[in-house]
Amino acid sequence: MKRTLWFCFALLSGVAWSHEVKLETSQQDASVVRLTYADGHPFAFEAYEIYAPGKEMPEQVGRTNLQGQLIFLSGTQTEWRLKAYSADGHGVDQVIKVTASALEKSPSSSTQLPRELLLASGLGIVFGLFGIVQLFIRKKSS
Repeated sequence: MKRTLWFCFALLSGVAWSHEVKLETSQQDASVVRLTYADGHPFAFEAYEIYAPGKEMPEQVGRTNLQGQLIFLSGTQTEWRLKAYSADGHGVDQVIKVTASALEKSPSSSTQLPRELLLASGLGIVFGLFGIVQLFIRKKSS
C-alpha cells in the first residue's frame, strides 16, 4: 500500500510544477502613448492593439490605464500601427512614430528561492514534525 501511495505521489508531483508562474523584472526604455477624447478626458480602460510594420498579428493587445496611457517596448522599430477603440465607436487607427530604444538594461530575476530548495525545505519540515510526534508517542507508550 505504501509503495502504491508513494508511486502515485511521485506521478502527481510533476503536475504540481506546471502550475507555477515565474516572475522576472527588468528595466527598459518604453514608449508611452496617451489617448484622450476630444474634450480632454482620458481614453481610460479602452481596448487597443499595436502592430509592427507589415504584420497582420498584433504585437501587443490590452487596455489603456486610468490616464488613457498604453505602454509598450518599441525596441528598434520606429513605426507602429495603433488601433484603439471603445464600445461606443470612438477610436483611432493610425501609424505612430517613436524613437528607438537606445539602452536596454540587463534583466534581474526576482528574489525568490529556487523551487528545489523550497521543496527540500518543505520535506524537511514535514519529516522533522513527524519525527517529533513519534518521539512523544514512544515516550507515552513506555
